[in-house]
Amino acid sequence: MSKFMKYFCLVLLCNLLMISFSYGEEKIEGVVVGNNVNVRQEPKMESAVLNTLKLGEYVHVVKNSGEWYGITLNDGNIGWVHNKLVITVDKEKDLIKKGVVTADILNIRDKPDVTANNIGKIGKGIEVTIIDKKSAWYSIYIDNKEGWVHSDYISIKNNYKTGKITGSKVNVRKDPLQTGEIIDSLNLDSYVQVKGFKEDWYNIVAKEDQEGWVYKDYVTIIVEDTEMTSRGTSRSSLGVKAIAIAKSQLGKRYVYGAAGPNAFDCSGFTSYVYKKIGIKLPRTSRGQATVGQKVSRSNLKIGDLVFFDTNGGNNGRISHVGIYMGDGNFIHASTGKRKIRITSLNSSYYKGRYVTARRFF
Repeated sequence: MSKFMKYFCLVLLCNLLMISFSYGEEKIEGVVVGNNVNVRQEPKMESAVLNTLKLGEYVHVVKNSGEWYGITLNDGNIGWVHNKLVITVDKEKDLIKKGVVTADILNIRDKPDVTANNIGKIGKGIEVTIIDKKSAWYSIYIDNKEGWVHSDYISIKNNYKTGKITGSKVNVRKDPLQTGEIIDSLNLDSYVQVKGFKEDWYNIVAKEDQEGWVYKDYVTIIVEDTEMTSRGTSRSSLGVKAIAIAKSQLGKRYVYGAAGPNAFDCSGFTSYVYKKIGIKLPRTSRGQATVGQKVSRSNLKIGDLVFFDTNGGNNGRISHVGIYMGDGNFIHASTGKRKIRITSLNSSYYKGRYVTARRFF
């Protein structure tokens, strides 16, 4: 090989290395799952917008900060996109992971050391964002703060995005095709987990871990306190947080007068969940039915409280309460099954005992 060719190959190799490691991290491919998604100068909502991305557009993720992905721009600089608007193609290499607290009370420390300063506490079932790992410690991001927790008390979960169905009786298909086999249908305002996007179709996980495909026009991606869609709508996502907390208590015992964290009665359960999202409720189901905004059964939204008369006759005297989950279901501390469980509003027992519902956000 000539000296010129050796020199040329060396320069080419150096350039490739510079491209691959210019940001000190491997590039991870991701797909955008919102439309007209803002790319910001810094990892925060109020930062200047550098660019916008279209639904289905592919990007390269090179770093992360809190809930944000740093992506490469055409000019070689880095812009920031909220992680819930990008799904990484290789889940194993995702820079941001999700975890659920398994300890009753978990200390958050300012350094990855048991002797480090305690800067906060979080309870069992709370979801956290994992942004780094050192030895047996996770660096977590929660409520706009960073800290360290021991990995023994965090259960890793899939970093799926939360989506909401925006149409009535939306078909879920086996394959991402208009002619694909219909395997289910979803009601308006049902919540699903979004794990991928391909050629105008969302790959979703719905009830009972059933997986399928829904066309892009019928899914909204939820980001923090807003829902990001091509229509530009914005609503509270506290209901999503409430249901996530409620579901983490599934199977725990019903005990009259108990308000958690290991056992609950019906109003103790709703009080516990709402307290976790910053809302204080009266202690009894009857008291809870007197506050908040009254809503009709046909207008129920995820996170609303639903009330029942379980004493017979349904004369409107409240004796039971649960939290509406969407898709006609609610989660509650069941006196009959003696545990936290999910039940249909149209079940033979509860259908005729429904009284009212209240909304708090």
